[in-house]
Amino acid sequence: MSKTLSVCFIWHMHQPLYKDRLSGMYLMPWVRLHGIKDYVDMPLLLEDFPKVHQTYNLVPSLLEQLEDYGHHNAQDQQLLLTTKDINAYTDEDKINILSESFHANLERQIKAHIPYYTLYMKRENLHKHGHNIASMVHEFTNQEFADMATWFNLAWFDPYWVNKKPELQKIIKEGKNFSLSTRQTIIEIQRQIIRETIPVYKRLIKSGQVEVITSPYYHPILPLLIDSNIARYPNPYTSLPERLYFHKEDAQVQLAKGLSLYEKLFGIKAKGMWPSELAVSPAALELIAKEGINWVVLDEALLTKTTGLNIFRDEHGNLQNPEVLCQPYLLNIGNEKINIVFREVVTSNEIGFSFGGRQHHEAASALYMRLKHIQQKLFNWEREGVIVIALDGENCWETYEQDGNLFLRELYKRISEDNTLKICTVSDYLERQPAQAQLHQIHSGSWISADYHIWIGDPVKNKAWDLLSQTREFLVQELSNNNYSQVKAQAWEEIYAAEGSDWFWWFGEPNNSHHDDIFDEQFRLRLQNVYKLLNKPYPEYLDISLYDMVAHKTKVH
Repeated sequence: MSKTLSVCFIWHMHQPLYKDRLSGMYLMPWVRLHGIKDYVDMPLLLEDFPKVHQTYNLVPSLLEQLEDYGHHNAQDQQLLLTTKDINAYTDEDKINILSESFHANLERQIKAHIPYYTLYMKRENLHKHGHNIASMVHEFTNQEFADMATWFNLAWFDPYWVNKKPELQKIIKEGKNFSLSTRQTIIEIQRQIIRETIPVYKRLIKSGQVEVITSPYYHPILPLLIDSNIARYPNPYTSLPERLYFHKEDAQVQLAKGLSLYEKLFGIKAKGMWPSELAVSPAALELIAKEGINWVVLDEALLTKTTGLNIFRDEHGNLQNPEVLCQPYLLNIGNEKINIVFREVVTSNEIGFSFGGRQHHEAASALYMRLKHIQQKLFNWEREGVIVIALDGENCWETYEQDGNLFLRELYKRISEDNTLKICTVSDYLERQPAQAQLHQIHSGSWISADYHIWIGDPVKNKAWDLLSQTREFLVQELSNNNYSQVKAQAWEEIYAAEGSDWFWWFGEPNNSHHDDIFDEQFRLRLQNVYKLLNKPYPEYLDISLYDMVAHKTKVH
C-alpha cells in the first residue's frame, strides 16, 4: 500500500478562569496541576519523533493563568496549604486538606505511591467506621496533613518530569515527613515547568513540528451569546431562559481578545480555531471568518446534519465510506469563506474514553489498524485523504499507564515507521490539499448531540442565563449614567468570564462533578464582582446557590 493518508491530531487544552480577580486568589488548583501533567510534556515528546507533527489548541483563559502561575506568583488554597507551617494548621485547613487532597485517579495516581495510598486508606477506613471529614481532623497528625497535601502535588507530576528531574525522584523516595523546605521546593519546580509552556510551543512552531490554534477567550458558546434562540434550531423543544441573550458584540470581543493574546504570546497570527465545545452556527462562523481565521474543526455529526450524507461504519466502528469525512470543506457564509475539517469520532473517543483501560501496545495497535483500514478504503480515491483525531488533550490521560506516555510513544513509533502515513498539522494539510468540496450552510450545534442542551434548557442552566443577563443589563445601565472609567474594563471582564461554557456545563443535568458547588459559587462570584467594582450592593439572591434558586422559584429582578 503506497497511497498516502494524512493524519491530523488536534489536542484541546482548556481550563476556565479560576481566579477571583478582586482578591487575586485562585479558587481551584487545576491549571497548576494540569500544567505539570499535560501541557508541556506532550509537545516535548514529539522531539523524539521528528516525523510526527501535531496541532494543539491552547484556550486563552488557560494561557493567561499559566502565565500568572509561571511569572506572577499566582496562589491557590491548596498551594498555600502545601507551603504552610504545619503547626499553624487550623481545623478548617485540615478539613480542606482531607476533602481536597485525594482528587486524583485511584489506580494510576494514588495506588502508584504506597505512602499516598496509605493515607487514602486511613481516611477511607475512618469513614467506614462512622467518621465524617470534620470528625477525622483529630485522627491525623499535623505531619500527616502536610504529607497529604504534598502527595496531592506529587501525584500530578507527569512521569516525564519525574524521569527528568532527580530532585523529584528524591522527594518521592522520601515518602513521608516532608519538610517545609521540601514542600516549597515542589511548588517552585511546578512554577519552573509552567514557565516552559510558551517557550516550548514557540520553539516547536518555529521548527514546523507544531501548530497552535486558539479559541474565544473565556471559552463561551458563541452561538448562544449571539442569539440564545438558536438553541431551538437543532431542538425545537428546548426550554429557553426568561431573559434571552442577544449580544453579538460580546462574541466579537471574546474572539478579538483571544486572537490578541495569541499574537502577543506567540508573535504570529492564529490560522486555526477550536470553537468552544465545537459549537457553531452560521452567525458564529461568519464572525470567526471575519477575524481572519482560515480553518476550524467541528464534529462529524455537524457534517451529516448539514449535508444529509450518512457516515457508515461496520460492526467494529471502521469507516466504510471515509471519503465523506476524510476531506476538508470550504464553507461560503455571508461574504466570508472558511475551511472546515471534521473530526472522526470513533478514534477520538477511543483515545479519550476507552484506550486507557487497555495495554498500551494493544491500544496503539488498534488505533494504527483503524488508520490503515481508512487508508485502504481511500486507496483509489483521486485525492489525499485526511483523518482528523480531535479531543481533550488533558483529562483522558489519568486513566492511562504513565499518563499516556507509553501509549503515545508506541503510537508515534508505529506511525513514524510507516512512510504511507503523513502525520501533519491541519494548516500543512490544507496548503498541500486545498478544499474542493464546498458548503453553503452549516448545521447549528456542538460536539454533543449536535445541539446545545449541555449549556441551555435545563432549569438550573436557564437560571444562570437569567442571572447573567440581569447583571449585564445592570452594568450597561450604570455605565450609561455614571463615569466608571477606572473600573469599566474590569467589570466587563467579569461579564465575559461569566459567559464561559464551563459553568453551564456543570449546572443542572446531566453532568456532575465533586465540585458542582464551587462552580456554582464561582459563577455567582463573577456577577457579584460587577456590583462590587461599581461600589453597589449586589442582589441578595446572588448569595443563594442556583439549585436553591430553582427549587424555591427565586425571581431575578
